[in-house]
Amino acid sequence: MADIPTSVISSLISMDGYEQMLEIDRITVEYGVSEEELMQLMASAKGESSEPKLDPISDPSFARSKSVDYDLEPTQSTADRPEALQNAHRFRMEYDPSESGRARQSQVDQAIVCSQCRSPLGIPSIRPIRVTCPNCMYELYFES
Repeated sequence: MADIPTSVISSLISMDGYEQMLEIDRITVEYGVSEEELMQLMASAKGESSEPKLDPISDPSFARSKSVDYDLEPTQSTADRPEALQNAHRFRMEYDPSESGRARQSQVDQAIVCSQCRSPLGIPSIRPIRVTCPNCMYELYFES
């Protein structure tokens, strides 16, 4: 087996899901080991046997415990809120070339970042305001 530092193995063990899968792919390429060898190293570092375990996705108890009802989720969490940009003048806020669009663009005095696609959006000083991102069509609600 290849000489993989224990710090790399321990950081890999601390990850889960997709993040761990991406890191496993990166480590197998970087250190020239197979995925099975890396899994054995992880199992021995955890103090487990190297027998293959059940896939957590096919395990029905895992699938039930991690199910999500998106209808019950709040529409916008605190992490999902748009953030204000300090230098609004640095961004070109010209989405609509029509005359009414230019009139609205002349009222822009602040910029926020879309929480979905990270595009800068120009907004007037009216609060609260509902903004639709022209890049990803996500609707934002900005209050402050």
